[in-house]
Amino acid sequence: MSIQIYQNRDFKIYKAGDGFIVHNKHKNFKNGHTHVKKYSTCMVMIKLLERKQIPRSKSKYFIDSLIRLSSDKKYTKKIIKYTDSIKIA
Repeated sequence: MSIQIYQNRDFKIYKAGDGFIVHNKHKNFKNGHTHVKKYSTCMVMIKLLERKQIPRSKSKYFIDSLIRLSSDKKYTKKIIKYTDSIKIA
């Protein structure tokens, strides 16, 4: 069972087990959520998505999570283009 611990106009964060779930409210849950271990990582993801910034992280999971959470196709393409230009860990 999960408990909602944060909400803004676009995203919700749930505490689930020993981690967290970030959900984009504008996408269905199945295709618009990701699992994260730290609350601070959830907030970084939300900040990057809202500001449409490229992440510093080269973690494949982190980048895939941003793509999954994003409802902006232009931003998603920007992230994919970035990942093509670097080596993903």
